Amino acid sequence: MNYQKRIPRHLVIDDSCGTNWGVRAFKYMLYIMCIAGLMFTLALFGSAYAVEYSIDESMQIKMDEVEAGSLLMKTDQRGAYLMAVSLDTKVDMEINGMVAEVSVKQSFKNTSSKWSEAVYVFPLPEDSAVNSMKMTIGEREIIGEIKKKAEAKKIYKQAKKAGKKASLVEQERPNMFTNSLANIGPGEIVIVEITYIQKIKFDSGSFSLRFPMTINPRYIPGGFSILSQTVEIDETDKDIELNIGDGWAVDTDRISDASRITPYIVPIAKVNNEEENAAELINPVEINIALNAGLQLDGVSSSYHQIISDSDDEKNYTIKLAAGKVSMDSDFELVWTPKTGAIPEAAIFSQQVGEDNFAMVMVMPPQKISAQSSLPKEMIYIIDTSGSMGGTSIFQAKESLLYALKRLKSSDRFNIIEFNSHTKGLFAQPRQAGYNNLQKARAFVNSLRANGGTEMAPALQQAFASQETEGYLRQVVFITDGSVGNETELFKLIKRDLGKARLYTVGIGSAPNSYFMKKSAKFGRGTFTYIGDQGEISSKMSDLFKKLESPVLHDLEIVWPQGISVEVWPKKIQDLYLGEPVLVSAKLEKIDGQIIIKGKAADKQWSRTLKISKGINHSGISTIWARDKIEALMDKHVSGGDSEEIKKEITKIALAHKLLTKYTSFVAVEQVVSRPEGEDAKISLVPNAQPKGQSPQAYAYPKTATPMQLNLIIGFLLIMLALGVWKIDFIPVNKQQSGKGV
Repeated sequence: MNYQKRIPRHLVIDDSCGTNWGVRAFKYMLYIMCIAGLMFTLALFGSAYAVEYSIDESMQIKMDEVEAGSLLMKTDQRGAYLMAVSLDTKVDMEINGMVAEVSVKQSFKNTSSKWSEAVYVFPLPEDSAVNSMKMTIGEREIIGEIKKKAEAKKIYKQAKKAGKKASLVEQERPNMFTNSLANIGPGEIVIVEITYIQKIKFDSGSFSLRFPMTINPRYIPGGFSILSQTVEIDETDKDIELNIGDGWAVDTDRISDASRITPYIVPIAKVNNEEENAAELINPVEINIALNAGLQLDGVSSSYHQIISDSDDEKNYTIKLAAGKVSMDSDFELVWTPKTGAIPEAAIFSQQVGEDNFAMVMVMPPQKISAQSSLPKEMIYIIDTSGSMGGTSIFQAKESLLYALKRLKSSDRFNIIEFNSHTKGLFAQPRQAGYNNLQKARAFVNSLRANGGTEMAPALQQAFASQETEGYLRQVVFITDGSVGNETELFKLIKRDLGKARLYTVGIGSAPNSYFMKKSAKFGRGTFTYIGDQGEISSKMSDLFKKLESPVLHDLEIVWPQGISVEVWPKKIQDLYLGEPVLVSAKLEKIDGQIIIKGKAADKQWSRTLKISKGINHSGISTIWARDKIEALMDKHVSGGDSEEIKKEITKIALAHKLLTKYTSFVAVEQVVSRPEGEDAKISLVPNAQPKGQSPQAYAYPKTATPMQLNLIIGFLLIMLALGVWKIDFIPVNKQQSGKGV
């Protein structure tokens, strides 16, 4: 009887003297190499989630190296820490009319016994125009210079290598910046002060200003790719340098700067003989405001912080935080409301710089107009249920959506789309807002939980793809914290696929991505609303739905005086909702004549006339004009403009007006050498505070483990190797050939 049985290799006598071994070994080696190549490719390109990678060993410190009073960042490995430079921030704001001039002083203290390079990724308002930087060391002040980005980086790196103190401030996004500070000595304090100018927001009868405090962790889609690394080529010596940051994510094929926009968010711990004091403020901040409203006010308030305000004439106020200092874990918002009838119909501010004249024009549209249309609405609600919405954010989002459902009329149609790593619609198509469908909707909303990634694109595509119902006005309400890194990709999608609908964004949480929220609404021809606290859901959502139900001011245009050369931004004024002002900036040949702003609301003609010569002289108007022009050029890039030409134009205007942009940076260098030769400077990352109320986001904590891609490769290689060894060690042998059988 013939049969085969597997016999352990070491028990078999092979007369071939290994002739077949070489062939088998070669085959299995090729097999393993193919599998390894496949897994490496998957690791490079296959991940659709934010990936983790281990921090550089030079950034780590052991407990036996810690001195009393040192500030450290915990990692995921017991006994492993990251050095943290202490950060203290002071913010001084001067608000005059519609313009705020803000100074932000960041004090970096090296609490360790090692020389350090501090790296701090921090937020600023998305419409801020950063126009100066200064570094202070003791009594010495070094004024920062604006340079092309590659040139500024080269100057900084040369200074760092030479042991000189230097500061480099770069823009990662319009609302996200990086401050790198080289060669801070043990126990030393270095202060970096940046200043910016910002337009004041007016909406629904109140003025407001928002100062972001921390950065919500961004979701990073795409797969890791060596080819995705941003390469900067220095124009002077053609040195090539990879623009890789120190964040918790690696650059991907969809977000080439992911490592630069993902700062750690773990708290700083004060370590004293291995005892941690958790009561320390996390990145403490002091805020002082001088408010000159220019009109009588009903009051001043802060949406999320307690303040102390003082005024003698109800026009000029001094404001500060009631606690003196607070942790930078939630955005600060100041709101001031004019007395009834005090809001001017029009205002103009002007500034002369050399031979150039600049103006900023604000005109208030009418507050009430008869209903625009009797058409019923088709409401599509998109709600973010990703992991970053965990904690208070998901409750705010659900309450906001439940409030929106209450506003529906039986004649309206609606649908709800939730998304995280996956997208799910309540209905396949919008349905009538009848009792049964609304009951299903409320049950659906109440069952929502926060978990997974933030894959926005499929949800937006699903909302835009469904066929619009004839006779209905489609409006899309997008409820999210905006915690994504692929903003430009999403802007292009919105602009391309929205169709005739309008998109309204609702920012949720204590630190939403305001740049994404505002721009999405702009490209979606809608408005944006912030909800940072459950107590304001009713009022904020009520204001939003008043806009949705009110006529839009459209076909807007400005008629400028004939014979006067003028450059206006934005060139085309977008449609406006009632309660929002027309706000434009201009560069004029001369301040003279009058302008006419006109448009239509509910098919009724509307216009206002304003004398340019009545402009109030105000500093910073030229900077606002330059910032508006740069923003318009960046929007042109999203619309498919020539990238290289846009870059050149932005760089030119930024250098002329000394503005920090995507293509220009501020750099300051002390000319004396500080760090002794032979002493190394370790990188000390300054983490952002975890947004108030947010659930812990483990992926944004420092990792000391093996990188995920390497784990993936090693794990699969070991499996394949084990299979290969198993196949080699157990080969089929004929019983008759063995002579004995087993």
